[in-house]
Amino acid sequence: MNASVPLHAERRAASLLAPLLAHARHATPALRAGDVELDYPALLARAATHADALRAAGVVAGDVVALPAVRSAETIAAILACVARGAAYLPLDLDFPAARLAAMLDDARPRCLYGDADPRLPPGTVRVEPPRQAQAPPLRDDVAGELAYVLFTSGSTGRPKGVAMRSAAVAALIDWHRSHPRLGRAARTLQFAPLGFDVSFQEIFSTFAGGGCLVLPGEAERRDPYALLALLARERIERLFLPYVGLQALAEAVAAGGMLPHALHDVVTAGEQLRVTPAIRALFAALPEAVLHNHYGPTETHVVTAHELAGDPAAWPDLPPIGTPLPHVRVRVVDAALAPLADGAEGELLLGGDCLAAGYIRRPELTAERFVERDGERWYRSGDRARIGADGVLDCHGRLDDQLKIDGFRVEPAEIEAVLCRHPAVAEAIVVAADGAGGRRLVAHVVARDARIDAVALAADLQAHCAASLADYLVPRAVVTHAALPLTASGKIDRRALAGSPATVPLRWLDGESLQNQLLDLWKQLLGVDHLDVEANLFDHGARSLLVVRALTELRRHGHVLSVAQAYEHPTVAAQARALAVQPAPVADAAGERARGAAQRAAFARFGPRAGGVR
Repeated sequence: MNASVPLHAERRAASLLAPLLAHARHATPALRAGDVELDYPALLARAATHADALRAAGVVAGDVVALPAVRSAETIAAILACVARGAAYLPLDLDFPAARLAAMLDDARPRCLYGDADPRLPPGTVRVEPPRQAQAPPLRDDVAGELAYVLFTSGSTGRPKGVAMRSAAVAALIDWHRSHPRLGRAARTLQFAPLGFDVSFQEIFSTFAGGGCLVLPGEAERRDPYALLALLARERIERLFLPYVGLQALAEAVAAGGMLPHALHDVVTAGEQLRVTPAIRALFAALPEAVLHNHYGPTETHVVTAHELAGDPAAWPDLPPIGTPLPHVRVRVVDAALAPLADGAEGELLLGGDCLAAGYIRRPELTAERFVERDGERWYRSGDRARIGADGVLDCHGRLDDQLKIDGFRVEPAEIEAVLCRHPAVAEAIVVAADGAGGRRLVAHVVARDARIDAVALAADLQAHCAASLADYLVPRAVVTHAALPLTASGKIDRRALAGSPATVPLRWLDGESLQNQLLDLWKQLLGVDHLDVEANLFDHGARSLLVVRALTELRRHGHVLSVAQAYEHPTVAAQARALAVQPAPVADAAGERARGAAQRAAFARFGPRAGGVR
C-alpha cells in the first residue's frame, strides 16, 4: 500500500459511496456553488468523469492523490472520484508556503497531483489535469481502499505530520450520522470548513449520505460573518458545522444587527472547547427549534463523542461536556502508566474502537508514540485530560502537554520553536498562547544570541522567517525579546508565566473622540500594542481575519458599518476612517430593532452582551 503505515484494525473494505449512490436517480439538488447547481445524477456523472481520468492516469486502490484545496463543485466531484478509485485524497492549501507544501508531498508521495496547473504548487509531482468534457462509465463502488484521506496537522518535531485516515473509521462515522434522528435527515448544509480539516469530510459525506444539498460559500462570505448570515438566510441553510470561534463571531454579528438565519435547526461545533457565551445563548434563544451539537475528536480519530444542547439556553452549562462515545468508539481514562482509572477520576483520555487512523504517513516513529497496544487493543493517546462521570458523560479539562488550540487550529508550539531556533540570531525560543482583548494569539518569547540586537527589527525578521515555512495560523503575532527566559522552581521554562493571565479584557470605546482616534484605540487593543501609526499596515502588525471580524462587530455596535472586504482594501486606520466617513448614514436604531423581529429582540435583551442576563 502506498501509504506505508501500519494497519492494525480489520482490513475490510468500507463503502463511503454506497449511501450516495442510493440517491443516483434522485433529481434533487445535491450541490450548489455560486451559480452552479447539480442534482445527484449530474454530480455523480462529474465524479465518474474524474474517476475515469484517474484510472487512465494509473491511480489504483491504496494510492494517494493530491488535490488543490479549492472550494468548488469540481473539487467535490474529484474527492468523490478518489474514493471511487480506492485512493486517499490529500488536499493542498495553495496559501501554504512552498516549503510546507513540499514537506507534505515528500511524506505523502502521491501518485499524482490532480488539478489545474498552479504556479504555487511545488514542481516534481506528476500532474494530471482534469478533462473538460468527457463521457465516462457510471460511478462504481467496487474498488476497496484502505484509506479515505491524508490530512496534515502541526507536528511537535518541527515538521507537519500527515494523518492517514482509514476508510472503515470514517464510514462508521457516516453510518452514525445516517442513524441520528436529526443529523441523519436531508438538510441544506453549508460546506464551511477548509478542505484540509477533517470536519470538511463530515460536512460533505454526511450531507450526501442523507440526500441533502451541500452549499459552498465564497471566501468573502466565509470571512465576513455578516455576509455569511445573509448567505445562510438566502440559501435557507438548515445545518451548519463550524468551530467555536466561528460560532461566537456569528452570534456576535447577529447581536450587532446581522440577519437571523431562521432556517437553521442544527449547529455542529468541534475543533476546540465549546464555551456557551451570552451571545451564543441569545442566538439559540432566538432560534428555539435549533439544537447545538458539541462534537469532540482529534484528527487521528475524527468525531468520537457527541453531546446535544437543546431547550432553554439559560440552563446550558458555561463549559458543556464532550458527551458520550459514538457506537463504534471505545474510551478509557488512564493514569501516567496507562492503567485504567475509576469513573470520576481525571487522567489521559485514550480512544479506541473502529475510529482510529492508520497512523502518520511514513512516520512510523510518531505512529508508535501515539498509537499504543493495551490489553490486545489498539488505542490513540489523545493527550487530553478528561474524566468520565457516573452517568457515562465525558468532561474534557484541557491538555496534558503543551499543544494549543488557536481559533480552531491545532498548534504544536514545538514546531514553531524549531523554526525560530533555526534563525541565526536566536538562542532560545518558547511559543505560548496569550489572551487579550483581541482573543487568543501566538506569542514568541526569544533570547537573542546578541543582547545588543534591535528587538523591533528582530521581531519583524522572525515573523518573516516563520512565514516562509509555516502556515499563516502558525506564525506568531508578536515576538518578545528576553535576556533570559523565566524558570520554575524545578528549573523548567515557566510557560505559564510567559502566557500571563488568561482573563480576556473587554474592549473600550472612546466616546467623544474623532472616528480616527476611536479606530486607532480599538486596533491598539485588538493587536495588543501601545503604539500604532494611523498609516501603518494593520496586517503587518498581526491583524488577521478573526481580529478584523471583532473590530467590525465593535464598529457596528457604535453605528459604523464596514465589510471584511473593505477592511482588507483599506488596511490602515487612516484609510478605514476615510472609508467610514463616506458611508451612508446607518439605519436608525428603532427601525433596525423592528427589522430584527420580536423573538430576536427578546433573546438579546435577555442574554446579549449589553444586557444583564445569564452569563
